[in-house]
Amino acid sequence: MKHITRLMAWASLIALLGVSVPLEASAAAAKTISSVTIYAGLEEIESGETLPSETSFKTTEGTGNYVYTNNDRYEVSDLEWITSDSKEMKIGSEPKMKVTLRAVDSDTYAFKGGYKSSNVTIKGGTYVSSNRSGTDTLYVTFTFKPIKGTYESPENAEWRDSGFGNARWSSVDDSSGAYDVYLYRGSSVVKKVEKLKATSYNFYPYMTKAGTYSFKVRTVPYTDTEEKYGKKSEWTESDEVYLPEEKVSDGRGQDSGNDSIVSSQDVGWIKSGNTWYYRYPDGSYQKNTWSNINGKWYLFDSSGAMLTGWQQKNGLWYYLNNDGAMLTGWIKSNNVWYYLNPSASNGVEGAMVCGWINYNNKWYYTNSNGEMQEGWKEIDGNWYYFYPGDGSKAVSTTIGGFQVDANGVWHK
Repeated sequence: MKHITRLMAWASLIALLGVSVPLEASAAAAKTISSVTIYAGLEEIESGETLPSETSFKTTEGTGNYVYTNNDRYEVSDLEWITSDSKEMKIGSEPKMKVTLRAVDSDTYAFKGGYKSSNVTIKGGTYVSSNRSGTDTLYVTFTFKPIKGTYESPENAEWRDSGFGNARWSSVDDSSGAYDVYLYRGSSVVKKVEKLKATSYNFYPYMTKAGTYSFKVRTVPYTDTEEKYGKKSEWTESDEVYLPEEKVSDGRGQDSGNDSIVSSQDVGWIKSGNTWYYRYPDGSYQKNTWSNINGKWYLFDSSGAMLTGWQQKNGLWYYLNNDGAMLTGWIKSNNVWYYLNPSASNGVEGAMVCGWINYNNKWYYTNSNGEMQEGWKEIDGNWYYFYPGDGSKAVSTTIGGFQVDANGVWHK
């Protein structure tokens, strides 16, 4: 009887080993997909057009609209626009998309560990973020190359009825808002005004001779980004107007700067008391909006006054230094550290970030007020430790006798 019992025990053990060993061998055999390459392309989209539907994309070849991998270990299984496909694109817009990758044979290949810009390559776009779902699925978010195009021309260019030399033209929607305007007497150029942020200009100070005058206007890029992706529009020409000898200008009111650029002591930055304003050549001011001036962002209130310090706009918080320029990245205010989004490719540039932040391969956390956390903190039911002064999350270490794992979580 003992002999039979012993045989049954050995049979059970052998059966158990027969099941468990192949499973462990199979898991160990799955090779890690250590890097990912995605090829992406959009057919030419003009400013004002909307994005093509996800179903129009090819996922196995690089023609037309496509997102594919050219790899036998993983493949594209799904595409989803992050940027609304009903939104009209502007020149410089960077459409954002989320692609789902799946391991072709999950028993042979697997997604393991972390994926970021160092091991995810986007051919035809820019990497934004990624996250895994198990070992067979990887989600990657990226932006396509910025939309290129030619600006639309102003529809109308005309002389105002009052006086001589008052030129005006229609604004162009979804453009740079900047225009080149040339004054002609006959076929000769009399005055050039370039990159003018206005829809009117007084040419009368330059109409110093009798003759027939007209002007041309075109839409042009203004910022460095617009210069890179936007082309100048065709010219729109006004009607001719005749200026008699007795009505010619004596030249007073001409600017004394570069002949091709509008400039005078009353244009640009103007200080009144302790407040700064930004004035355009037509006498208008920047009001209740952001403006990119010489590569820096400034915010103006409804009266045109330049703002400084913490400011809220459209529900988001920004920080403007004493010179009015918007700051990005880590800043310290009242002995508290905050993080301001450094790039428009991943949210709103300059906006205060609340929540988890990956910075220089370390993790940080800011609360609902944007304040960087330090010491022991409970977040979503888990306890983490953030080094005081530094703010980075502790991982795979012991803090005061308490062990935190590779994710920084302390387990009681």
